[in-house]
Amino acid sequence: MKSIAVYCSSSNDVDEVFKEEARKVGDLLGKNKYKIVYGGGNMGLMGTISNSSIAAGGHVYGVITKHLIDFENKNKSLNNLKIVTSMHERKIEMFNSSEIFLIFPGGIGTLEEFFEVYSWKQLHIHSKPIIIYNFNNFWDDLIMLIDNLVRKNFAGENMKEAYKVITNLDELKKELRICE
Repeated sequence: MKSIAVYCSSSNDVDEVFKEEARKVGDLLGKNKYKIVYGGGNMGLMGTISNSSIAAGGHVYGVITKHLIDFENKNKSLNNLKIVTSMHERKIEMFNSSEIFLIFPGGIGTLEEFFEVYSWKQLHIHSKPIIIYNFNNFWDDLIMLIDNLVRKNFAGENMKEAYKVITNLDELKKELRICE
């Protein structure tokens, strides 16, 4: 069973179009026996992805900090939940438990998680795939920022090759080599 860390929004206030796409992603990963590793909450897109994967028979591993149990509404339907004491411990557990990183639309926490695995790839700490799910052009500005860093020589051209950008479920299937 392959494991995929999904970094995404914990906000319930996002547009319904993102929630529907999250349901489709969770369903796809669950049906295709991908273990989802995520932040353990039951809110926002992360709750939607995890619950739709579980409904499809998938395995979901949540890692949540003690101080976020109530704030992110701990998901009680998980197959496996680990409670840790710090965000650093949470992120390293998610990193160590994942073979692939999926960057789904999200906020500051998602950006922070992306930049950590992205910079670690630059430092050759890992060679795991990073997939930016640019649904509805959500990550266009992030991609332009990275292009600007490369153009102005603050990052090497190879950093554009450190991740793959996809825009829809069919491209995710192709990237994960899922045949349905």
